[in-house]
Amino acid sequence: MKLFAVIFFLIVSLIYPQKVNFFGKQAPGNLMVGKTANISSVLLDGKNIPFDDGIFVFGFDRDDKGTHTIKIIFKNGAGKTKKFKLEKGNFKIEKINSAKKQFSSPPANELARIEHERKEMKNARRRVGKINSALFESGFERPVKGGKVTGVFGSQRILNGKPKSPHDGFDIAAPKGTPVYAMADGVVILAGKNFYYNGNFILIDHGLSLSSIYLHLNKMFVKNGDRVKKGEKIGEIGTTGRSTGPHLHWSVRWMKKRINPESVLKIGQF
Repeated sequence: MKLFAVIFFLIVSLIYPQKVNFFGKQAPGNLMVGKTANISSVLLDGKNIPFDDGIFVFGFDRDDKGTHTIKIIFKNGAGKTKKFKLEKGNFKIEKINSAKKQFSSPPANELARIEHERKEMKNARRRVGKINSALFESGFERPVKGGKVTGVFGSQRILNGKPKSPHDGFDIAAPKGTPVYAMADGVVILAGKNFYYNGNFILIDHGLSLSSIYLHLNKMFVKNGDRVKKGEKIGEIGTTGRSTGPHLHWSVRWMKKRINPESVLKIGQF
């Protein structure tokens, strides 16, 4: 009987391997990918998060701190837990006292339009997370080849003495018409046109609640519902919306967590 139990345990262990690999760095604003097999459920800080076969993704917001716990339950009932301790993030503060007035506060006659667009954007964000496949499985790439980095994730600008919200993306300046590529496979949730702040922009759902957005585009080559591949040309750099010059504002989210796009590029193959 004991021999049978040992053999059974060995067979189950072979069928249900319980090694888990993590890709990415544990830090505020960073994205991480987990890979294993035979998952029954994955929990982050006690809450279920989506997974696709043996792949799951999770991230830490710019302002997250303390210790966070990932718990994986396998199909054989076994579990594995890993804790991630975050050090306080160190982000750049910029003071700009020569900013033009129109870039500090919008005119009153634009407020109704801004509110309408805010609601449309909110509704689009709600549609992200309904794809339960890891469309991003082939990895990630930079959406612009070359260009000059003019804004980094997490930085905070103080315009004419007034603190603004922390920068949630990564800005790349390049000539108007420079190609913009999808950072990973995904589905276009919203190809927005002529928004007050965003200008022309594209929001893509990459599956498992991971999304990316590309702002201030001059041209767009995709529409709502289109399936795109990593490296596919989706638009061109412009200066539409609230922009002082041709550049791409590229930002990434996992659920509602603001993710540093640079951390996505550092994950590599998984």
